[in-house]
Amino acid sequence: MKKLYIICSLLGSSTLLLAQGITFTPFTFGGTSNICCVADMNHDFLDDVVTVSSTTVRVFTQKTDGTFDTAVIPLSGPVSIADWSIAAADYDRNGYSDIVLGNGSRVTILKASDDGTTYSVVYYPQNIFTQRTNFVDMNNDGHLDLWACHDVNQNHPYRNDGNGNLVFDYSLFPTSNEGGNYATIWTDYDNDGDVDMYEAKCRGGAPVGDARRINLLYQNDGTGTYTDVAPLAGVNDGAQSWSTAAEDFDNDGDIDFLLSNISDQNRMYRNNGDGTFTDIYNSTGIDPQVGSWELQAADFNNDGFVDFLWQNAKELYMNNGDMTFTGYDLPFSEGAIGDLNNDGFLDVQMGSKIYFNSGNPNKWLKVQLQGVQSNIHGIAARVEIYGSWGKQIREIRSGQGFSHMSTMNAHFGIGTASGIDKVIVRWPSGVVDEILNVSSNQSLTVQEGAFPLSTNNPTASILRLAPNPAKEMVYVSAKTGIELSAYQIVDLSGRNIANGELVNQMISVSALSNGTYFIQFTDKQGNHYTEKFIKN
Repeated sequence: MKKLYIICSLLGSSTLLLAQGITFTPFTFGGTSNICCVADMNHDFLDDVVTVSSTTVRVFTQKTDGTFDTAVIPLSGPVSIADWSIAAADYDRNGYSDIVLGNGSRVTILKASDDGTTYSVVYYPQNIFTQRTNFVDMNNDGHLDLWACHDVNQNHPYRNDGNGNLVFDYSLFPTSNEGGNYATIWTDYDNDGDVDMYEAKCRGGAPVGDARRINLLYQNDGTGTYTDVAPLAGVNDGAQSWSTAAEDFDNDGDIDFLLSNISDQNRMYRNNGDGTFTDIYNSTGIDPQVGSWELQAADFNNDGFVDFLWQNAKELYMNNGDMTFTGYDLPFSEGAIGDLNNDGFLDVQMGSKIYFNSGNPNKWLKVQLQGVQSNIHGIAARVEIYGSWGKQIREIRSGQGFSHMSTMNAHFGIGTASGIDKVIVRWPSGVVDEILNVSSNQSLTVQEGAFPLSTNNPTASILRLAPNPAKEMVYVSAKTGIELSAYQIVDLSGRNIANGELVNQMISVSALSNGTYFIQFTDKQGNHYTEKFIKN
């Protein structure tokens, strides 16, 4: 495949993918980063760009017209920049996303203030050679925890205490004390409604058969207990993997794994739908070359099938819809992915440039989530769309591939289809929302519980709030045997409004503005219960 270029007199050179009908045009945006972050930083659902130096954070906030406002924010102290990975999410639910930097010395958090204008630096004392980092709710308590892969020793989980703090805690997700931990991706591979984890392992210099280079698949039993089932699933690859793309590449309703390896051969593990996988790499048409560390997947031409970027002989592989792929040359091979001009087509930021996707006539849908009982971004939620094409699925994640942070919006292409029969959102809490007859070429915002289909964890028979609606005080009664100890109030956007210890089974709500809220209660055993109430 030869490189094909067109010349744009105003914008420079674009790479033209004739068979797929898209171009990428480079634009110098005013920042630079090779460990890239594209994320919604202010909860307006538009993808922003973040670059971090040792002393400042630059936030390029996207406006509705696709342009950017730039803020240069000094840090409270010098930081070691992200040598290996970056991830973002609002783990303290204050309305602004926080940032984690992965480097060779420790984990560092840049915590956004309550108005988003400053970042405080949180250093963790544990010495860790950090590779991939992720924000994810490992124990499904509604609060985002932090995961950090450790190249030298045991991985580091950080538990969210519900009060805006991340506490180092091995017991949250116990793993072996082996190193070689390169990149984790959190995904519901077995379609049972809870988040599992696949880990790519490499450890340089480790011999064949060494545990530090054998990949792991941790299956969640639904209670936050994880067990390695990689040998049973057939995905315990020992060829030294750097990263994994976990997507439904064949649109059959389950997640497949594409592995980028630096030895032996790459893998395309097709999900058999019964908890096992089959490697079909040799029939995919993907180049056999090994040696790449980064791998990122998305539907770049909006035809309804997931494509991918990587660093081997062809930088962009387009999905042909039959589990084969065609490779094309690009002047870039990785970066942070998001819709950076709000046109419904996915762009890529790398270095000092944004590569804008020129688009084509294909139609699209962007689904934006507001968690209430679940974490505020809906991380680990699954979004499904149904139509003439059948079914497509996307999962919301913080941190994909080996290094970069890409959009937390669910992006779908639907080709030339006239519309979308229904959209289903399956939240980590068990709440399921269903929206019917959705128009294409729009951004659809779904607030958890606003379009209820079902819930796996009803609490109506366990708790009772009175009065409801309330003006001054809310009194709560619980089923015999349940001792409630703490509460947290969140608004319909998922923002944390108030929290405290439950005293005399009552909560003052007099300071709240009129509206609808959720109260999440915690009992003395650490269980969580959520009820809706109205303040008037």
